[in-house]
Amino acid sequence: MENLGIDLRLLIAQVINFVLFFIIVKKFIMAPFSKFITDEKQREKDKDKHLQDAKRIEEGLVVKEKEFNEKSQKELKKLLDDAKKRAEALTDEILEKAQKEAESIKNKMKTQMEAERDALYRDVKSKVADLSIELVNEGLIFALDENTKKKVTQRILKNLN
Repeated sequence: MENLGIDLRLLIAQVINFVLFFIIVKKFIMAPFSKFITDEKQREKDKDKHLQDAKRIEEGLVVKEKEFNEKSQKELKKLLDDAKKRAEALTDEILEKAQKEAESIKNKMKTQMEAERDALYRDVKSKVADLSIELVNEGLIFALDENTKKKVTQRILKNLN
């Protein structure tokens, strides 16, 4: 092979160098690189799995949030309804008290008016009696004698009582 320009020793040395290079590259570069690629693929799968879990959890939280909002709105509505009922009851109670007070005032005024009317009636009655006696005395002073005057006055007084 020397005629072809190929040195057998050099060819064997180069084959040995190539085999050594191949073994070193395979053992020290390709094995860790393969392991790195495999680990990265596994991490990517784990990452996707965690993302899916996070999405499921987020969807569950959204559903729970909606349920919580609905429950809160129901409770708020219930509280508002209760407050309205209490306000209506309080309004009714206040109106009832006001009506009772108005009735009480009305009764007091009625009683007071009756008392004033009775007092006025008695006062008018006594003044009418006095005026009647005065009229009789003044009007009949010249027409009647003393005995007749007394009899007429007594008859008037009896009729008044």
